[in-house]
Amino acid sequence: MILAVILLPSAGMALVFLPLIFALSVSLINHNHLKVKSKPLGVLIAVGQSYGVFLGMAVVLYILDEFMPEVYLPVNHFNFKGIALVTISGYLAGLLLFYFYSFLFRVENLRISFLYITICYIFVVAVMHIFSKNEFLQFGVDKFTSFLISWLIFMSLAYSLSMNDEGLFKFLKKKWDSKG
Repeated sequence: MILAVILLPSAGMALVFLPLIFALSVSLINHNHLKVKSKPLGVLIAVGQSYGVFLGMAVVLYILDEFMPEVYLPVNHFNFKGIALVTISGYLAGLLLFYFYSFLFRVENLRISFLYITICYIFVVAVMHIFSKNEFLQFGVDKFTSFLISWLIFMSLAYSLSMNDEGLFKFLKKKWDSKG
């Protein structure tokens, strides 16, 4: 998954393939949680949902970019608008896509799942803040590919935790009981 994003020649191309890469990684790993009887159909629906959400978020991001005022931080005329747009759209894309995936995959507890997504997205932002320094999430900067890779890793983790949390809780309980 990460290698596919790295090998793509530009962030624009990565954005074209990101929904496909993400949908395939989540649906193929969690195919046993699909509600659809035909697994290939379920994977195809997951890919369609992924492209639908990402296209919708791109349109919303474009509209917000037109209406949102430019906000610069005094240090080096740092553009805060790019940070806000990418951060908000990345988080909303994760939440919205999971909402649609909850109709396709068996998910035991939606509240916990949204908590997993929120915590994992905080990791995306933290990783980008740590590794990007002053160029954090600005469009046109090479760091945007790093954001996409971080988003793929942590959102895949959040989705997998959400779909497999009963196994995680059983594992943790077993470990807790064996220590006590």
